[in-house]
Amino acid sequence: MGHSIQWDNEEKTVVFQQYTDTPVKDDLYYLAEESAALLKSVLHTVHLIIDERMIKLTLTSADIKFLEKNVPPNQGVVVVLVNKNDLNYKKFVQNFGQKLAPNAFFQTYFATTPEEARKFLQDHFDVHYP
Repeated sequence: MGHSIQWDNEEKTVVFQQYTDTPVKDDLYYLAEESAALLKSVLHTVHLIIDERMIKLTLTSADIKFLEKNVPPNQGVVVVLVNKNDLNYKKFVQNFGQKLAPNAFFQTYFATTPEEARKFLQDHFDVHYP
Protein backbone atom coordinates (compact mmCIF):
# COMPACT_ATOMS: atom_id res chain seq x y z
CA MET A 1 0.00 0.00 0.00
CA GLY A 2 1.33 3.40 -0.96
CA HIS A 3 -0.36 5.68 1.54
CA SER A 4 -0.62 6.87 5.14
CA ILE A 5 -3.32 8.75 7.03
CA GLN A 6 -3.32 10.30 10.51
CA TRP A 7 -4.58 13.16 12.62
CA ASP A 8 -2.32 16.16 12.04
CA ASN A 9 -2.97 18.02 15.30
CA GLU A 10 -3.99 17.28 18.88
CA GLU A 11 -7.41 18.92 18.50
CA LYS A 12 -8.29 16.53 15.67
CA THR A 13 -9.25 19.36 13.35
CA VAL A 14 -6.89 18.30 10.53
CA VAL A 15 -6.27 14.93 8.87
CA PHE A 16 -3.04 14.46 6.93
CA GLN A 17 -3.19 12.02 4.00
CA GLN A 18 -0.09 11.10 2.08
CA TYR A 19 0.61 8.98 -0.96
CA THR A 20 3.94 7.18 -0.50
CA ASP A 21 6.12 4.73 -2.38
CA THR A 22 4.27 3.74 -5.56
CA PRO A 23 0.60 4.52 -5.00
CA VAL A 24 -2.10 2.89 -7.10
CA LYS A 25 -5.80 3.59 -7.60
CA ASP A 26 -6.71 1.38 -4.62
CA ASP A 27 -4.84 3.82 -2.38
CA LEU A 28 -7.17 6.62 -3.51
CA TYR A 29 -10.22 4.56 -2.57
CA TYR A 30 -8.77 3.42 0.74
CA LEU A 31 -7.80 6.96 1.76
CA ALA A 32 -11.27 8.27 0.90
CA GLU A 33 -12.92 5.63 3.07
CA GLU A 34 -10.46 5.92 5.95
CA SER A 35 -10.65 9.71 5.89
CA ALA A 36 -14.44 9.58 6.04
CA ALA A 37 -14.23 7.22 9.04
CA LEU A 38 -11.86 9.57 10.89
CA LEU A 39 -14.06 12.59 10.21
CA LYS A 40 -17.18 10.74 11.34
CA SER A 41 -15.48 9.96 14.67
CA VAL A 42 -15.75 13.63 15.73
CA LEU A 43 -18.56 16.18 15.58
CA HIS A 44 -16.59 19.30 14.65
CA THR A 45 -15.29 20.44 11.26
CA VAL A 46 -12.16 18.66 10.07
CA HIS A 47 -9.89 19.99 7.34
CA LEU A 48 -7.75 17.79 5.10
CA ILE A 49 -4.18 18.08 3.91
CA ILE A 50 -3.64 15.65 1.05
CA ASP A 51 -0.07 15.16 -0.15
CA GLU A 52 -0.34 14.30 -3.85
CA ARG A 53 3.27 15.07 -4.75
CA MET A 54 4.07 11.35 -5.27
CA ILE A 55 0.95 10.36 -7.23
CA LYS A 56 0.22 10.62 -10.94
CA LEU A 57 -3.22 9.03 -11.23
CA THR A 58 -5.82 10.10 -13.74
CA LEU A 59 -9.26 10.31 -12.16
CA THR A 60 -12.23 8.90 -14.05
CA SER A 61 -15.79 10.09 -13.56
CA ALA A 62 -16.40 6.92 -11.50
CA ASP A 63 -13.48 7.85 -9.21
CA ILE A 64 -14.83 11.36 -8.78
CA LYS A 65 -18.32 10.07 -7.97
CA PHE A 66 -16.83 7.68 -5.40
CA LEU A 67 -15.05 10.60 -3.72
CA GLU A 68 -18.30 12.56 -3.68
CA LYS A 69 -20.16 9.68 -2.04
CA ASN A 70 -17.59 9.57 0.79
CA VAL A 71 -17.65 13.23 1.86
CA PRO A 72 -18.85 13.50 5.47
CA PRO A 73 -20.93 16.56 6.41
CA ASN A 74 -18.19 17.87 8.72
CA GLN A 75 -15.46 17.96 6.08
CA GLY A 76 -13.89 21.40 5.91
CA VAL A 77 -11.44 22.72 3.36
CA VAL A 78 -8.97 20.54 1.51
CA VAL A 79 -5.39 21.68 0.98
CA VAL A 80 -3.69 19.60 -1.70
CA LEU A 81 0.10 19.44 -1.75
CA VAL A 82 1.40 19.49 -5.31
CA ASN A 83 4.67 19.97 -7.13
CA LYS A 84 4.85 23.39 -8.77
CA ASN A 85 5.06 21.89 -12.26
CA ASP A 86 1.83 19.89 -11.63
CA LEU A 87 -0.20 22.84 -10.38
CA ASN A 88 -1.94 23.73 -13.66
CA TYR A 89 -3.01 20.11 -14.22
CA LYS A 90 -4.31 19.81 -10.63
CA LYS A 91 -6.30 23.03 -11.06
CA PHE A 92 -7.80 21.65 -14.28
CA VAL A 93 -8.83 18.44 -12.48
CA GLN A 94 -10.23 20.57 -9.65
CA ASN A 95 -12.41 22.57 -12.05
CA PHE A 96 -13.61 19.41 -13.79
CA GLY A 97 -14.28 17.69 -10.46
CA GLN A 98 -16.44 20.55 -9.19
CA LYS A 99 -18.98 19.81 -11.91
CA LEU A 100 -19.31 16.10 -11.04
CA ALA A 101 -18.64 16.22 -7.31
CA PRO A 102 -19.36 19.64 -5.82
CA ASN A 103 -18.88 18.48 -2.21
CA ALA A 104 -15.64 16.56 -2.79
CA PHE A 105 -14.10 19.43 -4.74
CA PHE A 106 -15.55 22.31 -2.69
CA GLN A 107 -13.06 24.71 -1.09
CA THR A 108 -9.87 23.15 -2.39
CA TYR A 109 -6.61 25.04 -2.03
CA PHE A 110 -3.10 24.20 -3.14
CA ALA A 111 0.27 24.35 -1.39
CA THR A 112 3.72 22.94 -2.09
CA THR A 113 4.75 21.85 1.43
CA PRO A 114 3.02 20.58 4.58
CA GLU A 115 4.30 23.65 6.44
CA GLU A 116 2.69 25.98 3.90
CA ALA A 117 -0.61 24.08 4.18
CA ARG A 118 -0.55 24.21 7.99
CA LYS A 119 0.22 27.93 7.98
CA PHE A 120 -2.69 28.52 5.59
CA LEU A 121 -5.08 26.61 7.86
CA GLN A 122 -3.81 28.47 10.93
CA ASP A 123 -4.16 31.87 9.26
CA HIS A 124 -7.58 31.35 7.66
CA PHE A 125 -9.43 28.66 9.64
CA ASP A 126 -8.30 29.04 13.26
CA VAL A 127 -6.50 25.69 13.27
CA HIS A 128 -4.00 25.20 16.10
CA TYR A 129 -0.72 23.34 16.14
CA PRO A 130 1.59 23.02 19.16
